[in-house]
Amino acid sequence: MILQEAQDILARMLAPLDYDRFFDDHVSRKPLALLGGASPERAKILGEDPRKVILRDFEKYAPTLTCHIRDAKTMPPQPRAVESPAAFARLIGEYHERDYTVRIPEVTNLAPGLDKFTRALEFVFGNPAGTVIFWSESEAEAPVHHDEIDVIVIQLVGTKTWYISEKAPSHPNRWKSLGETDPELGPYKTYDVTPGDLLYVPRGTPHTVKSTSESIHLAIGFVPVTVREAISAALDHLSDLDAPLRANIGKRADSLATGKDDGTVLRQLWTGVEKLQQRCKSPEFIRDALIHRHARMILDLPKQPKTGTGKAVSTESRVKHHPLSIARLSVTPDILDFRHPGEQILVHLSVEECMRFIKDTAEFRVGDIPGDVGDDIRIALVQRLLNSGFLELA
Repeated sequence: MILQEAQDILARMLAPLDYDRFFDDHVSRKPLALLGGASPERAKILGEDPRKVILRDFEKYAPTLTCHIRDAKTMPPQPRAVESPAAFARLIGEYHERDYTVRIPEVTNLAPGLDKFTRALEFVFGNPAGTVIFWSESEAEAPVHHDEIDVIVIQLVGTKTWYISEKAPSHPNRWKSLGETDPELGPYKTYDVTPGDLLYVPRGTPHTVKSTSESIHLAIGFVPVTVREAISAALDHLSDLDAPLRANIGKRADSLATGKDDGTVLRQLWTGVEKLQQRCKSPEFIRDALIHRHARMILDLPKQPKTGTGKAVSTESRVKHHPLSIARLSVTPDILDFRHPGEQILVHLSVEECMRFIKDTAEFRVGDIPGDVGDDIRIALVQRLLNSGFLELA
């Protein structure tokens, strides 16, 4: 997947809203509601029968269920392993009988369309994205709350009413702050959603929701790169270049525990902050820091399936990016550092033109890879990336 493809996937999911308007008018600013369009791109992101798709993976998800309710009157059931899709449906029914909404966390590999949309969000926003399914019966309600992540909601089955505050989003950190209490809804707008509808709710926006029939919806959460993360990226990059920043704090490793310090800690911190301030005056340093941060994010994503293992190729072979492939190529003084989800590949500087072509070309013939190298090198590079899962045979 290249950046343009990721942007196209997001644009199709947002239709009829213009892609640029989403970023200029809504992201981290105010909610978005795309209602009444019955978008098949969204409604069928899990296929024709979302219930069947969810229940099919009973072994994976039944033991992981969580739930929520506005006013609990009884304890919820306990998640547990079940022996069949029908048993999984019965377990979900036990939650519904007690008025709980079922939350299925960390939904991955559920459907190709969902996986590609999630990967596109990760590529565009520069941070990992997570997907949760909410399955509730009619009249089920959620407590008033806000999320620490931005959320795109896609309604799959049934109908719901959302009550979303008109307050400006507070942009909370991903962790609970000291003394933080549940938010108040305040003035709000009401949104009635049906299958194929999409909502975007910025992090820190109070809201609640009520099912008006049996309902299943996706919630895809992510956080755009924040100023704090960018500053952290700059500090991380500087620490790669400046060994004193990697030294222990204080004169002894137990300085903080004992509270005994002769001012060394303060001097270390002051010196480090001054160095960071000076280096951040360079646009090139900031650019490199953010590139390296994006490369680390990609490497930390789960590995892709290795579909090309053991398949020999020739110069006539046609290959393409795996549907979930994204990558970052960094050039160091000594080596090329190619990273894609879950894997780092180090290759010689002489094949930079080859590697850039492979990274930026969604499908190609092996013999068409440019560069002043022999066909044996072209074949070896492609074979390595087939074995790692970045490429697959076209």
